[in-house]
Amino acid sequence: MTQPHAHELLEIARLTLLEQVLPALAGELRYPTLMIANAMAIAARESRLQARTCSQEEAHLAVLVDGAGAPLHEVRRQLARDIRQGRHDHPQRRRALVDALRQVTLARLAISNPKAMP
Repeated sequence: MTQPHAHELLEIARLTLLEQVLPALAGELRYPTLMIANAMAIAARESRLQARTCSQEEAHLAVLVDGAGAPLHEVRRQLARDIRQGRHDHPQRRRALVDALRQVTLARLAISNPKAMP
C-alpha cells in the first residue's frame, strides 16, 4: 500500500471538514471554516500541479531569454532585466513576451482560481 500524496491528504481533510465538522458548527464559525476549506483546496491543487506548472513556465520563459538550463528564479530575473532594458520592445518580441506571460498566468490561475479561467 502506497502512502497518499500531500494533495490527497489535503483533499481528504478538506472533505472531512466540509462534510463532518461544518454541519456541527455555529453560524459565526461557518464562514472561517469555509475559508479554511478553500485554502486547503488551493494548496491541494498547488501540490498536485506545481511541478508541471513550473516546467511549463521554464519552457515558455527560456524561449525569451538566454537562460536555458538556469533555475526558474534566475530565468525570471533575467527576463525582468531584459524587459527593463527594452529588449522586448520590438513588436514581434513583445508579442512573444505577452503570449508567454499569458500562458504562465493561465497556468497559475488554474491553481489559484480555476473558476476564473476563460
